[in-house]
Amino acid sequence: MKIVLFSDVHITRASVEKTALTLRFLTDCCEDADMIVVLGDLFEFYHGYDGYIYPWYRSVTDGLKTLVERGKRVYLLEGNHEFLMGDYYEKYTGIACRQELTLECEGRKVYIAHGDGFARLSLARALKRPFFYRVMDIFGPSLTWTIASLCRPFLSKSRKDYNETVRDIYRGYAGQKFAEGYDVVVLAHSHMPDTFEVSDGGSVRQYLNTGDLARYGSFVIYETSSGFSLKKWGMAGN
Repeated sequence: MKIVLFSDVHITRASVEKTALTLRFLTDCCEDADMIVVLGDLFEFYHGYDGYIYPWYRSVTDGLKTLVERGKRVYLLEGNHEFLMGDYYEKYTGIACRQELTLECEGRKVYIAHGDGFARLSLARALKRPFFYRVMDIFGPSLTWTIASLCRPFLSKSRKDYNETVRDIYRGYAGQKFAEGYDVVVLAHSHMPDTFEVSDGGSVRQYLNTGDLARYGSFVIYETSSGFSLKKWGMAGN
């Protein structure tokens, strides 16, 4: 069993390099995987519309769709830049879109999420409400995209530098999930690749953060023979 987990590419309408990078990653690292999990913020903004895929996201969307057609299980966990991918996106691609995911790997209980859900103050989180989704539906993809582009500076920082305080907050949250019975916690959002282990009664509980695929080339992999580990892909760059 092989699972590839990655996140935080933040592809925009003008992101030719990030689009190409993501497609290379899907070819280089995901072709032999049984499951691929995107932990959110693959796109800089996405709200699903019936019968519509943003043209500038189609090549990556079709790349993921091709993996599904080849028998891979693909999950997309919505980040703070994805606002309800919608039924059409799931039907078109065969990807399962979720807020979070729980897996069982060799008897170990695994929790996977983008990792923005425990932030107290977040404009993106405030906008993830049925009322705003209805407004986006009324506005349509073109006007909604224009408004979202204007709001980009307020949704999140475009570049997140290494911050030990933020790192420790995420490790603390992982500790909370350990207390709930999870053996492995995989998060994203912080853009800081990280791995941390704690011993608990003879067993080892593990936290990993996928980091930022575009900036660091970081991602997480699970293999039956070796378990979960943080990896670096050499094609990415600062």
